[in-house]
Amino acid sequence: MIRVYAFGNSRSRRVLWALEEIGLAYEKIEIPSWPPADHADYVAINPAGTVPAIDDGHIHLTESLVICEYLSRTYGGGLVVEPGEPDFLSYQELMHFGEGTLMPPLTWTRRFARLSPEALADCRQAFTARVQVLEEVLADERAFLTAGRLTVADLSVGFGLRMSGLVGLRSLLPPRTARYLASLEARPAFQRAYDLA
Repeated sequence: MIRVYAFGNSRSRRVLWALEEIGLAYEKIEIPSWPPADHADYVAINPAGTVPAIDDGHIHLTESLVICEYLSRTYGGGLVVEPGEPDFLSYQELMHFGEGTLMPPLTWTRRFARLSPEALADCRQAFTARVQVLEEVLADERAFLTAGRLTVADLSVGFGLRMSGLVGLRSLLPPRTARYLASLEARPAFQRAYDLA
């Protein structure tokens, strides 16, 4: 059985969501407190001291988006867009957009916005500009970001959009992006992954 090392609302939620969408059985091992690096037994599993991590037999992975792609490629579920599919580059760009572009202002808000009003204003401005990209992608009212189905790109971006609520920026979501997030949050697999069901 796949073992998933998780903590709270960390990126481990992406992995749990992928597992739930695919319908795989797994064992969730919750790290007892933050930061995970404080737990020597966990650092032996992931020397970076970050979550998530998975063990699947002889496979051991620690990057959430790689884990999600691995799970879909290995066990099915259609969450990966392959190179031969028409939307492959769009998928790649949006999957990395979720982590590399959307997440930084959320992380900055969590860590630095309390330091000054100017820092918070900078975080809000950066996040607002970045979600405008999604608003344009969703201009045709599509249900998913790419390929006409739920993919790891949605798991990547959906995690960031969900995080916006935890750091007080959800009110900045423009209308189409807010509807898109609400539709993701309504999915039964999302509900189970986020312990909302």
